[in-house]
Amino acid sequence: MAEGPVNVVLGAAGRTGLECVKRLVDLSDIPTRAVVRDPSKLESVLAKSPKLQIVKGDVGDEASLRDVLKGARGVIFAAAGRGYWSAADVDFKGVERAAAVCKEVGAKRLVLVSSMLVTKKNWLNPVRLLLNNIRWGLMDNKLKGEDALRASGQPYTVVRPGGLGSGLPGDCTFVTGQGDTMAAGSNINRADVAAVCVEALTNPGARNVTFEIVAKPGAPPEGYEAQLKSMWASLQQDA
Repeated sequence: MAEGPVNVVLGAAGRTGLECVKRLVDLSDIPTRAVVRDPSKLESVLAKSPKLQIVKGDVGDEASLRDVLKGARGVIFAAAGRGYWSAADVDFKGVERAAAVCKEVGAKRLVLVSSMLVTKKNWLNPVRLLLNNIRWGLMDNKLKGEDALRASGQPYTVVRPGGLGSGLPGDCTFVTGQGDTMAAGSNINRADVAAVCVEALTNPGARNVTFEIVAKPGAPPEGYEAQLKSMWASLQQDA
């Protein structure tokens, strides 16, 4: 495996991870390494490109992470467990492992796709209760994964989207918050989450920031791409 520099997407076969791969291949000046448990899932979905590497990897296996993260400059963690009991190993321990290996290999930033309503202040929110039981302890383990990343010493961004939808990116205005106080019920397309994650890999204002994000229809006056650059100015770094 070529050692880099590369951008790496962990969980590239998921719907959000796949959108991250597509945007990186389109925009990044370095290759993108799409990490999946079964590479055949992506080989028929993504067009071949000299800027794309599709490789086998597993966030549940530290040796596998060391292999796929060789030469990583930026990393997006969009992995999700497959089984009912998988959240602890993927959303918590998988993030913890990825953060440790990213720090070891000198990755510039690890961007984590988490979720709104993850914190304990939303403990009794009906949406959180539902999500926490789709996979056992999902939201609890997402929060543990966030905490592990923030404590790791690895530069990071934690993106907490609202409800995830399908659709093309670009025709929306982002609404952001911090402190997990935004009301449930607002959505954002996965492709727009991916655009935010890709920008977060390199934007100085995204370093060590945790935030919530949803979208409302219609691009802002300055345009979609300019919004991706400027949105970080209103966000505070984590203490």
